[in-house]
Amino acid sequence: MKHTDLDYFKRWFKEFVAQFYELPNGRIQPIIMKEQHTQRTCQEILLLGSECGLSEEDLLLAETAALFHDIGRFPQWKHYSTFVDSVSEDHALLGLKVVSRHRVLRRISPEQRELIQQAIRHHNLRELPENLSPRQLHFSRILRDADKLDIWRVVIMHQEEGSNLVEALAGDIPLSNSYSSEILVELREMRAPDFSSVRNQNDMMLLRLGWVFDLNFAPSCRQVLERNYIERLSSQLPVNKEIEEMKQHLVSYLKNRITAGL
Repeated sequence: MKHTDLDYFKRWFKEFVAQFYELPNGRIQPIIMKEQHTQRTCQEILLLGSECGLSEEDLLLAETAALFHDIGRFPQWKHYSTFVDSVSEDHALLGLKVVSRHRVLRRISPEQRELIQQAIRHHNLRELPENLSPRQLHFSRILRDADKLDIWRVVIMHQEEGSNLVEALAGDIPLSNSYSSEILVELREMRAPDFSSVRNQNDMMLLRLGWVFDLNFAPSCRQVLERNYIERLSSQLPVNKEIEEMKQHLVSYLKNRITAGL
């Protein structure tokens, strides 16, 4: 793959997204949000890929995977007015349909196409399958980390601005002063919680915090700490000893991962 290929993909992406600008004003904001998320995920994956020692060509492939990882979000929003996969379509599979239908990756080799498609397919799964090749697994992990780093940023940005857009797009999740003890147990056991445990918006925030246990690389963990994501994500959770201990547990876990260099 060459830089000219990536330039083509970026032009194609821009033209593809432009058609969704024709949606009514009240429906355009999520489109803009996802386009900006894509751009920042590309930046995140270049940062992580460089720190993980990817070659120049592999960085091009990684950025291409990031560019197309959420391409399914745009038709998903247009047709279903939601980003909740369970009540619409799996946006990763929908994205693969878009890429296949338009044959946008035809410029690169079959092996490179497969690598990008596998990364797109698996970026939103709770766990990665065991049948991936080492190279497919590596690229899928880098994309998953880059995606999380910017999703956390988006959640924090809207939270600090007092916007409820992110929560509204997550589905009909009620407000509450409580939170799930079941999710806290999973966090203490260093497991990323499952969405089925979410009962309210506090639970949703705890679930997002639990994504730290699904980070794959030490540079990703370091970015979470340097950006103070744990404290900022927790800012609207109840203030008590249990939550404080949970935050310290997450920070300690991240520091240990960085020290181990994993």
